[in-house]
Amino acid sequence: MKAAIREILTTILLALLFFVAIRAVVCNFEVHGFSMEPNLHDGQFIIVSKAAYWFADPQRGDIVVFQTDKLNHGIIHRIVGLPNELIELRNGVLHVNGEKLKEPYVRGHSVSVSPRKVPNDSFFIVGDNRAATSWDIVPRRDIVGRAWLIYWPISEWGLVPNHQWESEAAGKEQLDAGALGLPYSLRVDVSRTGAL
Repeated sequence: MKAAIREILTTILLALLFFVAIRAVVCNFEVHGFSMEPNLHDGQFIIVSKAAYWFADPQRGDIVVFQTDKLNHGIIHRIVGLPNELIELRNGVLHVNGEKLKEPYVRGHSVSVSPRKVPNDSFFIVGDNRAATSWDIVPRRDIVGRAWLIYWPISEWGLVPNHQWESEAAGKEQLDAGALGLPYSLRVDVSRTGAL
């Protein structure tokens, strides 16, 4: 009898340790509203990698979940401005340090924001649906993690559409290992290795 109780307690303890370890690395998040259309939709559930920024900095194009004192829940938006950059939105069109930056993932063009310098260790974050979104300058400490995987509804299962300008410039498709917290240099160049 004692062996059976010990076995049950050991199993429960291991399950709890496993759960805590997983929650330290990832969390789940439900998308609310339409500010990330057409890329993320109201009611989708995603997995967020908390580990994504343990060894790497957030990058322009990353879709992140962040906390804000203004609301009692997390928000999901895309990073478009990096520390010390001058960011402006003119009718939804992004300008970085005075240069227009093409964003192929954007819907709508009605949001305008006068030029703002992003403070050190902060990021300019805005939704993809520029017809119905908000923007914010978010300190790095408030970023929960990088959106990684859509898991519900099952019919929409797949990787979150993070965008990387480096892969555009090089003309290569790359596996998005950055969501797992791997440095950019460890991402796989699919065009050279073939299908995975």
